[in-house]
Amino acid sequence: MDRSHIHLFVASDGDDTNPGTEERPLATLARARDVVRARSERGKEPITLSVGGGTYYLGETLVFGPDDSGSPEAPVRYVSSPQGAVTVSGGRKLDSQWRPFRDGIMMCELPEVRAEGLSFTQLFVNGKRQVRARYPNYDPSEPGVSGYIEPAGALPDEAQDPAPGPNDDMTFSSGASRGVVFDPDTFTKKRWARPEEAVIHIYQFAYWGNLQWQVKALDHEDHIIWFGRGGHQMGAKWFETPCDVREGSRFYIENVFEELDAPGEWYLDDREGILYYLPPEGVDLETAAVEVPVFQQAVRFLGTQDEPVHDIAFSGFRFAHTASTFLEEYSVPSLSDWAIHRGGTVFLQGTRDCRIENCWFDGVGGNGVFVNNHNRGVAITGCKFTETGDSAVCFVGSLELTNGTQRSFPYECEATNNLVHDCGVFGKQTAGVYISRAKRITAGHNLMYDLPRAGICIGDGTRGGHVIEYNHLHDTCRETGDHGPFHAWGRDKYWCLVQSHTEYLKDRSHYAGEVLIDAMEPVIIRHNFFEESAGWGLDLDDGASNYEIYNNLCVGVSMKLREGAYRTIYNNIWVNGANSPCFHVGNEDNHDRYVRNITTMSAAGMRPEHDLNFEMGASYGEIYTLIAPPARGPWLEEIDYNCFYSAVGEFAARVEMREGERRKYSLEEWRALGFDLHSVFADPLFVDPENNDYRVKPGSPALKLGFENFEMGTWGLTEEFPDVWRD
Repeated sequence: MDRSHIHLFVASDGDDTNPGTEERPLATLARARDVVRARSERGKEPITLSVGGGTYYLGETLVFGPDDSGSPEAPVRYVSSPQGAVTVSGGRKLDSQWRPFRDGIMMCELPEVRAEGLSFTQLFVNGKRQVRARYPNYDPSEPGVSGYIEPAGALPDEAQDPAPGPNDDMTFSSGASRGVVFDPDTFTKKRWARPEEAVIHIYQFAYWGNLQWQVKALDHEDHIIWFGRGGHQMGAKWFETPCDVREGSRFYIENVFEELDAPGEWYLDDREGILYYLPPEGVDLETAAVEVPVFQQAVRFLGTQDEPVHDIAFSGFRFAHTASTFLEEYSVPSLSDWAIHRGGTVFLQGTRDCRIENCWFDGVGGNGVFVNNHNRGVAITGCKFTETGDSAVCFVGSLELTNGTQRSFPYECEATNNLVHDCGVFGKQTAGVYISRAKRITAGHNLMYDLPRAGICIGDGTRGGHVIEYNHLHDTCRETGDHGPFHAWGRDKYWCLVQSHTEYLKDRSHYAGEVLIDAMEPVIIRHNFFEESAGWGLDLDDGASNYEIYNNLCVGVSMKLREGAYRTIYNNIWVNGANSPCFHVGNEDNHDRYVRNITTMSAAGMRPEHDLNFEMGASYGEIYTLIAPPARGPWLEEIDYNCFYSAVGEFAARVEMREGERRKYSLEEWRALGFDLHSVFADPLFVDPENNDYRVKPGSPALKLGFENFEMGTWGLTEEFPDVWRD
């Protein structure tokens, strides 16, 4: 063994009075941290904590401070041995003695519920999250649709709250955010003894995301579900009522004892200290491992800008059993539609060069990893995120704390080579990687799919410098409307609300402005593979500015530029998009350039003779769509040297002016506007599209226009991704 490298050991059968040798290991991670902290060699010689197989239930959240740090030459590493054999649990295993209740339901008494105040919103049996008793019953067949019901309508403003409380503020709360009217024909026929314990999960009216409220009361006479605490899970500061729910806002209600009627459902009576559970077929409760969350966070790195936690790594662990956070405090870091809980199973603040690598975040209650405010060089790499309650990885700063020498934002951090799928179990306005108020974040070589909203989202234009590369994203936005695999906002200082979301008033509109004050460095998006059947692959939404986008392949989707500036889109391939490339609500003096791209459009969804009464979200085989182009000046700075082809057999561009006029442009008419003067309508001659090889053949007309072939198949996970976590 290398004498200059210190090795310590932890084992499930160890003892915290031991010295931590291989022969006499420690028993807990907390004691191991304390032993490392006391070592005089810390920071001078590398230290590795080897943790033997088993589940380690934390007695409290494991907190690392500056005094636990290593150094660049001598880091401190906590390593699972072997990789993937260790679970770090934010919960506890129940000592449950089950007996029959009725109708197949089993019950067990939990004295710790009353004696210790133990309460939990999740239950895991043999490692699998179970379903809290709910109406309607859980049905995963059509995410966001099956297992939900629709209300009969929003709550009328004049409806009288049966139990007004101190948290009610009618000045800022419309009727729609105080409750909802249910349809007695589709609502449960059971009467609930404790409706005030229930939680409603309901989609916001535009399906940007969902909201949760504690139910305040249930009025069967007027068919009203009254909301109590909650409704803070949506942002959109610019919008008067972002948290409104209306007719069509699908919902379900959980934590109702009377609705415990399906296999896998459970209910905790925390007044009596009794857990009820209807086990699925094949579950033997005499031998089953029954686990519940206790803490919302398993590991916290807490330093400051002046005294950071640094050079610590966690490698190879499974993180599980952390508590849900959807009714905790949420903040709105920017003007995007997002609100977010600043917490995660692993939480980092005030760190430098810390790593979370080769770990699995399995069914955790909120965000997987949250990198909050001042952090430098954090790496989340080689990890797997499945069934997280909210987002997988978040990098979020605070704009209010960046004046002077304060640098309260993540900087030069990365989320690379991660597998993310089936996340957003509770929160739907979530992402595989979310970035807000940060600088130079890299998201690369990630594989993401089966998500309720975007795969990667940038919440604002602040600072920029991010690199989004070599990702493979598909089957995103499965439960929400609009957007696509990649989505970005730019509602910053020079965002023009008049141009975007209110009645257009020409005298109040302004040009793009000094957007580079916020978006000071370009965001690079390159070498990604996005495939979907709806929406946009690359959605640069409200004000997103200063982007360089090249060498991306989008199949089934394309791209959208909403009002913003300084976007250069070149050498990309859009194949049979559900929407054609769209320039939507163009800013005056935008300096946008769109050159040397390939677009092919199928005839799917086409209407006879290119009906101009088109709808957003439909494909008509056109090459471009423009919605409300700039009222003054050129629509884009340059559109040229593109190769496009459509099964329709001819070029068409659809334009809807701000005044409502709709027009279809032929290629000749389009060129009269100064666009695509050198472009060609021709088959680009892909090499092997059936096998996702969209390079073009030597005789392709695109090559003559300056298009350059780029590598195919290099996106997604690399060979270094841990085999133990591969699905």
